[in-house]
Amino acid sequence: MSRRYRVAHYGTGQIGKLALRQILERSEFELVGHLVHTKSKIGLDTGEILGCPATGVKAIGDFDEFCGLDADCVVYFATDFGREADEVIEEMCRLLESGKNVVTTTFTRMVYPQSLPAATLTRLENACAAGNSGFFGTGVAPGFTIDALPIHCASLSENPRSVRIYERVLQGTYEDPLSFRALGFGSIPDGPIFDVPADAWLGHFEGAVRMLADGFGWQLSEIRALQDLALAQRDYKFVAGDIPEGTIAAVRLRFDGMVDGEARVQVASVYTMPDDPSDSWPPVRPPSSQARRYTRIEIDGNPAVSVQFELEGDQLPGGDATATRAVNAIAPLCNAAPGVHSALDLVIPPRGFHPLN
Repeated sequence: MSRRYRVAHYGTGQIGKLALRQILERSEFELVGHLVHTKSKIGLDTGEILGCPATGVKAIGDFDEFCGLDADCVVYFATDFGREADEVIEEMCRLLESGKNVVTTTFTRMVYPQSLPAATLTRLENACAAGNSGFFGTGVAPGFTIDALPIHCASLSENPRSVRIYERVLQGTYEDPLSFRALGFGSIPDGPIFDVPADAWLGHFEGAVRMLADGFGWQLSEIRALQDLALAQRDYKFVAGDIPEGTIAAVRLRFDGMVDGEARVQVASVYTMPDDPSDSWPPVRPPSSQARRYTRIEIDGNPAVSVQFELEGDQLPGGDATATRAVNAIAPLCNAAPGVHSALDLVIPPRGFHPLN
């Protein structure tokens, strides 16, 4: 008989809800607890929060009570917006110390914990040792398309010299204004629109760039962060906000990982609100495509490797894939050796379709 995993869930934002629904639907999981921040959700049945049949599991609002649950794994989707990083890390460490494995999509740098400050990594490692537990951070980008996937693709090539990843995310269906404001959509640039320093975004992508470098066996000397802006050629209206003509409609974030004076690792992510782009940055959306997220991987080696990747999904491009990858990580993490893991050492397999009996 296959093992059943006792799972506790933390966070019911958009992606958290997608993951929670999957946990309830999959026979290998038993939901044993559900922690929420929103006071109006406390005491509600998990099914009521999701708009599905009752589960018998009531949402709780006390972290100490949650930490005391008997669970094999916690899926941690609680937001980091408006919270101190130390608070989030401390919660994760307390869960690990209590003997629970932790899968999280919170803090994108967690996809490669070895990129964290030494004190933070040591704190996580010590917590895993104390609880005989494991930790794994994941996502789509960072977490798969711009780091783990290129490394796997490069295993086909002898002595690869460089790796370049280009990504385009169509965000026009994304209703959350936080990302809209963070990227500056709808605002007037206050200076140049090309080669603008983007150090503020480095923390978001540093884990991916360092995972790539370590996966290829390279020692980075520095990571250079720049951004380019494209302006709207007409007025646009979105749920997340308006973009008048002449204001920012697309942003390209570029990160160059320098090795021996060369940009051996290059990651460029384009975020655009309009589907009809006001830019020509790669990758360009194919005319017939219905996808919302595009990735192009180019590896200079023998043989050279080129991969075109498209991802369909819900209103948050990649949101459902993020949730699925986290849920798929539960069993592998529970069966792995205790410690802090990344995509370089923990393989996350899919769960194939199982028809209902």
